[in-house]
Amino acid sequence: MGIYKLMGEEWRTYCLMSSIIFIEEMRKPKAYVQIKRYKNKKYYCIFYSSLELRMKDKEFLDKILKITRHWEKVKNKQFIGKSFNNVKIDNYSKQYKIIFTPTWLSNIMAECGKIPNLYSYRAAVKRINNIKRKHNEKIIPNSNKDLSKILLKNKKLAAGAFIVSIDLECRGAQSGNISLCMSEPFKDFLKFMLKVTQKWGWTNNNHLSEVDMSYSRNLGINASNQYEFRISIKGFKEIYSLAGPLIIKNKNKCAKFHIQRSNNYVNRGYHLIKSHTKQKIYESVKKGNNMTTTQLQFITGVRSDVILDHLHKLEKNGEIVKQRNGKGYIWNAI
Repeated sequence: MGIYKLMGEEWRTYCLMSSIIFIEEMRKPKAYVQIKRYKNKKYYCIFYSSLELRMKDKEFLDKILKITRHWEKVKNKQFIGKSFNNVKIDNYSKQYKIIFTPTWLSNIMAECGKIPNLYSYRAAVKRINNIKRKHNEKIIPNSNKDLSKILLKNKKLAAGAFIVSIDLECRGAQSGNISLCMSEPFKDFLKFMLKVTQKWGWTNNNHLSEVDMSYSRNLGINASNQYEFRISIKGFKEIYSLAGPLIIKNKNKCAKFHIQRSNNYVNRGYHLIKSHTKQKIYESVKKGNNMTTTQLQFITGVRSDVILDHLHKLEKNGEIVKQRNGKGYIWNAI
C-alpha cells in the first residue's frame, strides 16, 4: 500500500507525514503586531501569519486537500480554511496553495509530540499557545512524546516519509541522483533523516555534506549554508517499492525510469555508449521541437546530467541552440 493511501486510512500515519510536510514545505506561523484604535485609544494586537502550504505542483496539494477533508469529517473538526473548497492560486507568486487552521496544527502536534526539527517545533508550540479564538482547538503538545522515532523501527513508514520528501523537498528526482538538501535551521532534521536512511541501508553517506554556495554568493545572493545527504539508487528502489508511487506525475515518471534503467543496466563500454548517445541526442533534437532534458532522458535512456554534457558540447559546436524555459531550457537544432 502506498503512503498516501495509508495516510487516508490511519490517523497516526497522516499526522506523522503531515509533520514532515510542516517541517519541509509549510510557511511557519510568525507573530506580528498590528495597531488598532477604538474610542481614541490605541491597542497593540498580536496576529499570526497563516499556516500556508504553497507550491507549483497542484497534484500534490489536491491529494493532501482530499485526505485532510476526509479527516475533517472523521474527527468533526475544521482543518482547512473555510474558503478552500479547492486548491487556490496565490496572486503574488502564481503558485498553488492551501491554508490550514491552527486546530489542524494543534491536532498534528498532539499526536506527534516533539518533531525532529527544533525550529519548526518552537514555531508550532508558540502558535498553539496563542490560540484564543473559540473555533480553534488548543492542545499543548507533549514534549516527552516523539512519534518520529517510529521511522527507526518501521521500514514502511520510513519509506513513506521519503516518498513525501521526494515529492516536496528532495532534489535530483529527474536525474536519478536523489538528495535531501536544506538550510542551517533544518540541520537537525537532516541529521535525523540521515540516521533513518543509515538504519535501513538506503544511503552510502556517513555524514552530512556542506553544499558549495559560492556561485550564488558571487551573484550577490544572500544564500545561507546548505547541507545534504544522498539516497543510493538501491535505497530508492526499496523506498519506492515499499511506499510509492509519488503524487507528482513527472517526478513519478522519472522515478520509474531510473529504477527501470538501473534494473536493465549493462556495461557496453564507455566510448561506444558515449558516441551512440551523442548521436541519438542530436537526431532527437533535430527531429523534435523544443526538446527538454527530461524528454531526451526518456528517449536515450541515460541520465539528464549526461545528456546536458552532450547538449552543451553540441551547442558549442554550433549544431543546436537553447532557449530559457522557466528554470530550465528547451533545445532545437540549427
